[in-house]
Amino acid sequence: MEVHHHPHVEKKNFKEYFFEFLMIFLAVTLGFFAENIREKISDKAIEKEYMQSLVSDLKADTSAISQAIDEWSSVNKDLLVIQESLKARPVDVKTFYQSLSKDFWHFDLFKYDNKTVEELKSSGNFRLIRDKKIENRIMSFDLDMKYLLTQEKDVKDLMNVSKQAEEKIADYTQIRFRSFNNDSSYSLLNNDPKLIGEYDNKLLAFNKLAVYHEFLFRQIQVKAKDLLETIQKEYQ
Repeated sequence: MEVHHHPHVEKKNFKEYFFEFLMIFLAVTLGFFAENIREKISDKAIEKEYMQSLVSDLKADTSAISQAIDEWSSVNKDLLVIQESLKARPVDVKTFYQSLSKDFWHFDLFKYDNKTVEELKSSGNFRLIRDKKIENRIMSFDLDMKYLLTQEKDVKDLMNVSKQAEEKIADYTQIRFRSFNNDSSYSLLNNDPKLIGEYDNKLLAFNKLAVYHEFLFRQIQVKAKDLLETIQKEYQ
C-alpha cells in the first residue's frame, strides 16, 4: 500500500503577511493617485483648450457688437430725421427720401458666436471650469445674448410693420441712391394726414424699441470685454 507524503508548507509569520498586504495596498494606492493626477492634467489641458476657443468666440462677438452699435446708432438718428421731416409743414419730402435712401430699415439679425458655449453644455464639460465665478459669468453672458437675439426679432417685426405703413405714402421711384436734385419736385405717393400720422406712429414704436436695442448692445459690449479680459488673465 502506497503512502502519500504531503509536501511541507512553510508557514509565514504575521510580519510577512502584513508586509505583503502593505505592498499590495501601496501599489493600489499609488496607482489610484497616478490615475487621478493623470486625469487632472488631462482635464486642465481640455479646460484650457475650451477657454482658448471661448476667447476666440468672444473676440468675434465684441467685434460684431461694435459694428451693430454703429449701425443701430445710425438707424436711430435716421429715424429721428424722418419723423422730423414728416412733422414739417409742408412735409420735407426731399429729406424724407434722402433718409430712406440710406436703407435704414434693413438689417441682418445679429450672429452670436456661441459654438464653444454650446459644446460645453452638450458635453457636460462645464464641470472642467475650476473657477465657478467664471463659469457663472459665461452662463450669464450666454443668457444675455439670447435675450438680445429674441428682442432683435421683435425689433425687426416692428420695422416690417412701419415699412408697410411707409409703402402707403412713399413713392419709391423718387428715391435716389447717389444724389438728390436741388429742386422741389419731390412728392409723396399720398398726402393723407391720417396715413402720414399712422406711419409716424409706427416709426415712433420702432424707434423706441430700436433705441433700447442699441442700449442692450452697449451693455453687453461691456460684459463681453470684461469676460474676455478675465479669461485671458486667468488662463494667461
